[in-house]
Amino acid sequence: MVNTNNNGKLSLENDIYPLLNLAIPLTMTGLINSGTWFFETMFLSKLGEETLAANSLVTWLFGTLAVIIFGTLSSINILVAHKHGAKQKADIYLIARDGILLSIVIAFPAMILFWNMADIFVLLGQPQEIAHLAQTYLHALSWGLIANFAAMACLEVLIGVGYARLIMVFSVITVTLNVAFSYIFIFGKFGLPALGIAGAGWGMTISSWGTFFILAIVIMTRDKYSQYFRGITSTHKPVYLYELLQVGVPMGLMYCVEVAFFFALALSMGIFGTIAQAANQIAMQFLGVFGSMMFAMAQAITVRMGHLLGDNKPAAAERSAYIGTLIGICFVVIIGFVYWLYPLKLIAIDLDMTNPANFALIKMATSLLAICALFQISESARISLFGALRALKETRFTLLISIVSFWFIALPLGYILATKLHVGPDGFWWGMFAGASISVVILFKRFKTKIHYYQRVHEHQ
Repeated sequence: MVNTNNNGKLSLENDIYPLLNLAIPLTMTGLINSGTWFFETMFLSKLGEETLAANSLVTWLFGTLAVIIFGTLSSINILVAHKHGAKQKADIYLIARDGILLSIVIAFPAMILFWNMADIFVLLGQPQEIAHLAQTYLHALSWGLIANFAAMACLEVLIGVGYARLIMVFSVITVTLNVAFSYIFIFGKFGLPALGIAGAGWGMTISSWGTFFILAIVIMTRDKYSQYFRGITSTHKPVYLYELLQVGVPMGLMYCVEVAFFFALALSMGIFGTIAQAANQIAMQFLGVFGSMMFAMAQAITVRMGHLLGDNKPAAAERSAYIGTLIGICFVVIIGFVYWLYPLKLIAIDLDMTNPANFALIKMATSLLAICALFQISESARISLFGALRALKETRFTLLISIVSFWFIALPLGYILATKLHVGPDGFWWGMFAGASISVVILFKRFKTKIHYYQRVHEHQ
């Protein structure tokens, strides 16, 4: 077997295996985490349409906030990965401390927002009774935000040093506790009162604190983890707080921009009626599942590149970016063939295929899945390149590209195709494919420029 070095030779042992060792657990983590909201929705659907509508409001709010916080705190693993590769443990201590501090600071305005969101829902035109139900959910949920964000910060530190499998284990613990406590409090099991929708919030809050305490115990009692948190009690002024914000805030905003776009897409589909919206939701359902895998590969690229860049191996880091991007594309190509060859089997998960009332919806969903297969190829490359640029701490440019590709290319082009050129609902997805494809070209050129500049700088040091 050929060993990896900086001369461009490819090695399974040092190029591909390290990426997969990061990507596979992170992929499983994304899939596992999606189970929380799946079960919450399933439980609350038993309580009626108003409760389900309130749950939808909370899901959108929490989902939007979660991607902003996740993006912001992802800067922790980027900085840690660089320091880990450079074997600078003392700096990792300070990054861990400042990252946990940042997570706690962010939690307080989030709590205030959750506590007062009901009035905002009403101002946005939501019925009073729906807003009230959402308020009881959010009030209970707000008490768990500090634990939720602090645990996220700790896990980002561990991702940065490469402990991706531990993250997967804690995802299983979190989701299991969420589902169990939510079920108990929603329906009043074991002699406890049935709290309805508020029980979902209390279930998640208790599970967040439970997960945080379990994680804290594991970190404190295992030397291989605790060695990276030795500086969290330091009273010195924050050293990395500004850099965490500088790198993280653009990522948080980028995720927010993308979530907002897909919300706008769902609204735009309403031009063609409820069948188009339903077909779009079916396509989005599968895009969401496999999208988590794309983000996992991007995160693996970020961490692996961070280790190599910290170890002053920019050529190997560049190679890791290309390998990770190629692996991600190959995966979605396989998924794309499933979309093309067996769309009805996928759609049958949601619809009764024998009901004539569903035939128009089935036909439209089949068409959207076919375009989704192409879109996912460009999207996988786009997200992977985002991961590569994040490793270079290039996050403002990726934010700009997200805004341009989605809001200035995909949405207006999709609208023109769908309405002016009479392509119909498919037009919006063709617009997305065009926007993603154009951004891939731009991002690839940017990455080549940045990584080669990085190589030149380090050659002269």
